[in-house]
Amino acid sequence: MNLNKNNYLFVLMILFSLVLSCSSKAEQQEYQNIDVNEAAELIRTKPVLILDVRTPEEYREGHIKGSILIPVQDLEKEYTKISDHIHNPVLIYCRSGNRSVTASNILVSKGFKNLYHMKGGIKDWVKHRMPLEK
Repeated sequence: MNLNKNNYLFVLMILFSLVLSCSSKAEQQEYQNIDVNEAAELIRTKPVLILDVRTPEEYREGHIKGSILIPVQDLEKEYTKISDHIHNPVLIYCRSGNRSVTASNILVSKGFKNLYHMKGGIKDWVKHRMPLEK
């Protein structure tokens, strides 16, 4: 009987893990991950707000034309600057794609619905020889 109880607990733990795994995947689907080429196409074909979440120093070194800067560390309190775009496409990028994931999750929590996260960040943008503005 003790063995059956252990088996029961083991099955419950596996089911619990699966539920958690599915819920974290659902959260990730709140924004769309796109590569540099898809981002460039999005910029060309849709009216999109381009959000740079790097530091001011990084932004001055070069940014995507038309982008606005709100560093990720300020986004929680500064997101209202872009709140009129809550239902419009927003492309989010950083240096390598890490801070922009955080920024995407912040905007999801604020109700933004049409978010595009540029994987690889400005590093991939430059690697693909896409234009920068300084």
